[in-house]
Amino acid sequence: MADFNGTMMQYFHWYCPDNGTLWDEVKSNAKELADAGFTALWLPPAYKGTGGKSDVGYGVYDLFDLGEFNQKGSIRTKYGTRQQYIDAIGALKAVGIQTYADTVLNHKIGGDASETMKATPFPQDNRLQAKGNLQDIKSYTHFHFPERQGKHSSFEWHWWHFDALDYNEYNKDDRGTVYLLEGKQFDDYVALEKGNFAYLMGCDLDLQNQEVRDEITRWGKWYLETTGVDGFRLDAIKHIAAWFFPQWLDEMERFVGKDLFVVGEYWVPDLTSLHWYIDLVGGRMSVFDVPLHYNFHYASKSGGNFDMRNILMVR
Repeated sequence: MADFNGTMMQYFHWYCPDNGTLWDEVKSNAKELADAGFTALWLPPAYKGTGGKSDVGYGVYDLFDLGEFNQKGSIRTKYGTRQQYIDAIGALKAVGIQTYADTVLNHKIGGDASETMKATPFPQDNRLQAKGNLQDIKSYTHFHFPERQGKHSSFEWHWWHFDALDYNEYNKDDRGTVYLLEGKQFDDYVALEKGNFAYLMGCDLDLQNQEVRDEITRWGKWYLETTGVDGFRLDAIKHIAAWFFPQWLDEMERFVGKDLFVVGEYWVPDLTSLHWYIDLVGGRMSVFDVPLHYNFHYASKSGGNFDMRNILMVR
């Protein structure tokens, strides 16, 4: 953003109706939002999730489908079609409002076909001590996007592009296990909850794999060129190796020839951890003030007894 204190609005919530009208609403309200003083909008994930037209966007299926292909039961996403999204961004640009794209690079869900591989089981709450030996598992790790047919990207995802997952067809009722795939390791430079919190959900992207890094970089450049967004809101960054983002952001900014505003969701209510992360990524992004979020939460529950002079205090 420019060198002033702008005001970003999160222009969605989890329970937005799945009627495909949000992008049109953004377009219609652009001038009113600018007149009210908003300088940027954080828009929800715009790509196809495993829940199709009902997916909020965090169950990532296909990063290249912005509501263009008949995948997961619909063409549009929860918020509309690709063209509606691009039109909304254009309307915001016309009134001087920047757009930040919610970006989930941690996982994929809803693979098109299953594959058999070997993996070591770990408890969900302890990623340091395995609870069994290397074993055969079967899971939906092949993403080949049959309806898109290679448009925008011909890359197909296989099990070796991930490092861990939580579903095994041979033991489908087990919801308490994380399977670390053969030859893989949990990422370093992540949150240390559960011993190592690299794994969150779905098929966890292996960013130590060069093919994966290359594809995510190709996607980022395609997304910037296609949509014209001004930056990113990065989801679940405490689960992703911190060394990845400075490299990725360098590529993105070289591609567009300008600085991009980036804010990350490192969800811990501890300022020391947040400062550690900012230092670790060389100050390349902002992070959300999670302790302040919780202070507002406590204030909202206090029945009018919260001393607002203490809203910035760390608990």
